[in-house]
Amino acid sequence: MRPLALLCLLAGLLPALAADGPGKGKAPAFVAPATKLPPTVKRLGDKGDKDGLDYLVYLPADYDQDKAKLWPLVIFLHGSGERGSDVQLVRKTGLTQTLEQRGATPYVMIAPQCPLGGGWNTAALDKLLDQATGDYRVDKKRVVLTGLSMGGYGTWKWGAERPERFAAMIPVCGGGKPESVANLKGMPIWGFHGDADTAVKLSAGQAMIDAAKKAGADVKFTIYPGVGHNSWGKAYAEPELEGWILSKRK
Repeated sequence: MRPLALLCLLAGLLPALAADGPGKGKAPAFVAPATKLPPTVKRLGDKGDKDGLDYLVYLPADYDQDKAKLWPLVIFLHGSGERGSDVQLVRKTGLTQTLEQRGATPYVMIAPQCPLGGGWNTAALDKLLDQATGDYRVDKKRVVLTGLSMGGYGTWKWGAERPERFAAMIPVCGGGKPESVANLKGMPIWGFHGDADTAVKLSAGQAMIDAAKKAGADVKFTIYPGVGHNSWGKAYAEPELEGWILSKRK
């Protein structure tokens, strides 16, 4: 990558890296709340592996009842505030919190933790998806990718790099490089953003949505008036979102 292009990419990602909470030094201690939907902790690679990732797995209550059934898979990418070496931090906010508060999930969900000091490594995420589809009975044609803030950037980046792996994308208050989405023709995308977001400006999300639409993606964009960076609270509580996820198939 040319130096100027790399600087531009980093400049675009920096707001998301700083926006979601503490991202500098050691992450704050977090005590996971009691829940009817406790996740399982898994690991990609060995400890110390630079491409290794810890991740959480959420399974439907009746996952083991029908051994032949293949389930939809949702991948959730958190924001910068949940980076670190304690994967329980990923439960703090976003779709993990939504599912735990509800106490049930109609799909398998995996939620990796990004290490401190950087953004999402899509090569590592590819390996994680390979492992998850091998370990769990999931339908490879029904994989939906979502993320918030830094994870919204990751959703756009990974989805644009490997569109053949995903049935749909849900970027929340994220942005990216509009020129990167040219191969998202036909991809269902539901984006979310608050118009009062000062961390990742609405214009960053709008630019990605406009570029994806121009490329032929099937896009919708929900903008919340008066909402700041925390648009994920409303986004993941949208009444129609779960049905939209379950309806998507490649």
